[in-house]
Amino acid sequence: MKNKPARRKILVIDDERDLREVMTELLETAGYRAISAANGADGVRMNEQENPDIIVLDLRMPGMDGIETLRRIREQDSGVSVVILTANGGAGTIREAAGLTVSEYLSKPFENQEFIKLIGDLLWRQMVTRK
Repeated sequence: MKNKPARRKILVIDDERDLREVMTELLETAGYRAISAANGADGVRMNEQENPDIIVLDLRMPGMDGIETLRRIREQDSGVSVVILTANGGAGTIREAAGLTVSEYLSKPFENQEFIKLIGDLLWRQMVTRK
């Protein structure tokens, strides 16, 4: 019997519970293993414990915002792919995030299929560059 390939793991960090739940459900339905965190501190901790393939990170969160969360994640993990999720990313914020090596940006609101396609494309690029 052949081994099934490991399901790719996606970490969603967003303080908006409803959106976080929708994203994790979409990812699970698409065949990914989705885990989530409601704030930056939990997201940093989960990244360290779970070692996800991709992180979907909201920029605007109370307490530790997305930029500070990304800084802390980069201190422990310089290679994980990060998708920035934002409703209103100003030029300065985008430049700051780009300096922390972001793979993609996704604007809120987004279409469900656009989200899943972006994740699939990013995982494909990871696979191609590892060969």
